[in-house]
Amino acid sequence: MPTPAGITTGLAFLPNWLTEAKDAAALETLLSGWLRASGWRTAGVIAPADGRESLMLQVRGDGVGPLAAPSEQADVLRALGGGTPTVVWQLPNSSGRLYTNFQPAGRTAGVIWAERGAGEPWTEADRHYLVLSAKLIERSPALAAVIGPLLEPARLQQRLADASIIAGRMAHDFNNMLTGIIGFADLSAPLLPPGSQAAKFVAEISKVGQKGMAFTHQLHQFDRSGQAKPQPSSVAAALLKEELRIRTKTLGAQIVASDLPGDLAQVAVESGHLGVLLGHLLDNAIEAGPADGTVRVTAAAVELSTADAKRYLGAVGPGTHIEIAVRDRGSGIKPEVAAKSFAATSGLIPEPRSRTAISMCVPGPTAPR
Repeated sequence: MPTPAGITTGLAFLPNWLTEAKDAAALETLLSGWLRASGWRTAGVIAPADGRESLMLQVRGDGVGPLAAPSEQADVLRALGGGTPTVVWQLPNSSGRLYTNFQPAGRTAGVIWAERGAGEPWTEADRHYLVLSAKLIERSPALAAVIGPLLEPARLQQRLADASIIAGRMAHDFNNMLTGIIGFADLSAPLLPPGSQAAKFVAEISKVGQKGMAFTHQLHQFDRSGQAKPQPSSVAAALLKEELRIRTKTLGAQIVASDLPGDLAQVAVESGHLGVLLGHLLDNAIEAGPADGTVRVTAAAVELSTADAKRYLGAVGPGTHIEIAVRDRGSGIKPEVAAKSFAATSGLIPEPRSRTAISMCVPGPTAPR
């Protein structure tokens, strides 16, 4: 940004980083527009991403492309880690690269840098502008869509604990209300003529109340999760029960095909909890697929490493787990929806081999708790 006019143009562009565009193409468009508005020769972004590789992009006047890790990156990171807001790394035939860091939510810090021609020294206004740019870039939906959300395990565990407390309180209050509704419905039923319309209505009220009680029971289970050692349960038995429920509900229009090994070990999850998890996954797959589609369920024993375990919420540790995959013939989950859903869903991840599959890992009886 060599001139005050350039600073003005660059500042006017910055709100674009907060637009709702959420994909790689949007990020490249934003980087190109940011470069033009700022009046730089080139700029770069190095951001932490899912997996072992970081997102490294360089933008020039002719477009955006991959970036090799700058040789000075380690030295720059040390300097920025010491509290210096910006660092200039001297290079021949240029003003040097002006660096600053940024902090996407829940991730380690990344860096952005800018470079322009020789004879155009960096000013304090330039430094402040780059820092301000970094604050907006780290909040950009386009960047989040590309690098993916990631929260630290401790923060995720705390959120889960907070949610369980709220769930327990809600379940208690709803139980009290539903007990009154069911009780008065049952007291009213004998006072009505058998088979009358009023008797049918009261019976329906009681049935709906009982369904509500089943839901609050699930909330109580969530509130008590982790407080007792679960009894081993069978994946095959839980799946069969859910298959029968689905056949009754859909009258055979949907087919659930399972492929489970005969020697599949039991899992350290209560059968009720396991059935709820499988039921939700199957219902979602059926809703996403065509009316005459087939939902396929597979399961296999897997060994999770420490790194693998960090992909899941809750008290997931390395060791033997059972991976259950549910695949449908739907159009798949939109990337932005998956990013939001699986950042806050315990024990579930999108299956990397298919956009129309979800995998769930549950601990085997011998897995660390």
